[in-house]
Amino acid sequence: MERRKNVKWIVILLGICAAVAFGQSQTYRLQSDMLGSAGLSLEFWKAKKDNITEFAIPMTFIYPYSDKLRFYAITSPAFCTLNTSETYSLGGMSDLKWGGHYLAFDDQWLVNFGMNLPTGKSALADEEYPVASVLTLPALNFRVPSLGQGFDLLLGISTARQVGEFVVGGGVSYLMKGSFKPFKGYDEGYNPGDEITLMAGVDRTLRMFDRDVKITGDMLYTVYFTDTWGGEKVFHSGNKFTLQVLSSFRVSSLDMLLFIRESKKGKNRIGSGDIFETERKNSNGNQFEIQTIGYYPYTQDLRLKGIFEIRLYAANDYDTGGATLLGLGGGGQLRLTPRMVFDGDVRFYFGSIKTGSDAAGTFGLKLFGGVQYTF
Repeated sequence: MERRKNVKWIVILLGICAAVAFGQSQTYRLQSDMLGSAGLSLEFWKAKKDNITEFAIPMTFIYPYSDKLRFYAITSPAFCTLNTSETYSLGGMSDLKWGGHYLAFDDQWLVNFGMNLPTGKSALADEEYPVASVLTLPALNFRVPSLGQGFDLLLGISTARQVGEFVVGGGVSYLMKGSFKPFKGYDEGYNPGDEITLMAGVDRTLRMFDRDVKITGDMLYTVYFTDTWGGEKVFHSGNKFTLQVLSSFRVSSLDMLLFIRESKKGKNRIGSGDIFETERKNSNGNQFEIQTIGYYPYTQDLRLKGIFEIRLYAANDYDTGGATLLGLGGGGQLRLTPRMVFDGDVRFYFGSIKTGSDAAGTFGLKLFGGVQYTF
């Protein structure tokens, strides 16, 4: 039982590492059958008279080589259109993320690894850059915020132990970032700084309100190295601290998930060459998110879900970057055959976002439908 709990916690750490350091949004399970999934995603955001649309085709393949070794591959081609006073477009293949994990040392340590293969589009034309700038806005949380960068390499290790009624775990990962050419017509490569992420957390099941409530809390601290362009220092991102809490419990016939995240970043350093100083004001605002999902077993083969989200992004010291968004949605999971499951949902967002000196009323729509097949 103790080893099973330890391994389960390792999976949580692995999922965090993949999501934070490697951009993986899919649920990563320690053990599963070989499976593949493909879907269609449509995202639309409007602020005043401006709007942006992204159409993506997310695809995932998972191959369990053995009980200890498993591989995954993820990609998501995307096609985007931005309408302001003019129309801009950006689209094509995205990078391929490949990796996996290996259970080592009597199954008490988990080694995870990954690569970002630069198969996507990175060298942008002048008319594509405005689209790329909007896609990277954190509050909009696009499924594909970037179509391509350089060759990245991820390596991490994590473990966990039973301490009384708690499972306590920790780990570390290193993300080596490769250079790429961000603009067409420029020969010099941009090299984002490498990243080190330290992880620690606890997991426990409590008896609350006459029901069992499982709570997992974890902390991450990411250290960023200096970005260079043509071999010269140009930017150093402030280090990032993230606190996350995930809770699962039942309310009558509903299976409930509650997720809370708070992220903070320190001041960046900017400059060129020898002139490289900490910015006068912090251009990074705090980011707070809450997401609740309820699942209802409507029939044996159909499970309905309801979704509620809140995103509260504080403005930075320059009084920009703030956002207040409320999300509502629903969907379902339908088993089509013993091996095939359809998963779909729709989400609506209302609120405001502040990219300049003034806040603008914002409306968002996210629509997704996909099929997962177990081989």
